[in-house]
Formats: sequence, C-alpha cells, structure tokens
Amino acid sequence: MIGARVEHKDEFFIAGFRETVKQGAGIGELWKKLTAHAEARGGVTMPEVHSMGVIVGMNASGEFDYMAGILVENLETAQALGLNALKVDGGEFAVTTVEGPVPMSTMAGVDHLMGTFLPASGFKPNGPVFEAYGPGDPSADDFQMQVWVPVKAA
Repeated sequence: MIGARVEHKDEFFIAGFRETVKQGAGIGELWKKLTAHAEARGGVTMPEVHSMGVIVGMNASGEFDYMAGILVENLETAQALGLNALKVDGGEFAVTTVEGPVPMSTMAGVDHLMGTFLPASGFKPNGPVFEAYGPGDPSADDFQMQVWVPVKAA
C-alpha cells in the first residue's frame, strides 16, 4: 500500500461490459471480451486507454456485478462503441495506490480502505469500488494501480 487519502474526483464515464461473477471467476474473460470488442469497434488499443474495473455489491453466495471498462468522454462515446455505460457522479473518494500483481494487490487495497482507513477517517463508503489501472503488466510485482471508493461523512 502506498498511503490512502480522500480526494475530489470530477464526474466521469466508463464504457464496458458488466456481468455477474462469482468470487472473481470470469473477470479475466470479461477483460478479454472488452479488449477484443473495443479494438474491433473503435480502433482502441487497450494499453493506451485508462482501464477501470467496477465492483458492485456482493450477495450471500459470493456473487457480485463486475464491469470491465475504459474511461470515455461521455455516454454517447460508450454507445458508439456498443458498450454499456456508467456515469459516475463527482465527489469525494477514498483512494489508495497499490503495488503488485492483480488481483491480490486490488484485494489488499480494498481491505485497507474498508477495514483500516475508512473506519479511522470519519468517512463511510458511498458506492461501488473502482479499480483504476495504469500502464504496465498487471501480473508484474511492480505494477501500480489505484483503488477508489466514493465516500460520505460518517
């Protein structure tokens, strides 16, 4: 973990595929599907875009919705690419930077924000967990990404 903080983020839009997965199974396939689709439809080269994962809730059987996506300018761009769109309102987000291979680094970031940072910060979660991927190899020991959680005052 490379620290945690609360910072303001402006409204943003994510375009991608969203499916229900069980305990993470199927997430890799969802990213492959998005990559193939985006490159074929929009001439997008995935390493050159800002990729975003979204984790939405979890039920008692360990299933949750996951969206593999890319940042886009607006909802119309998502529609033109033939992808699901998600508008994320601007606001305050708890943010931590993590290093190491995905998904272990991602899980460590979520655990840190939810279990350590937020309880001590005076904020509570106010939406889904966002995975903000940068360039590089997500399986590398030195890969860096961020975990974002929208927050509100506790």
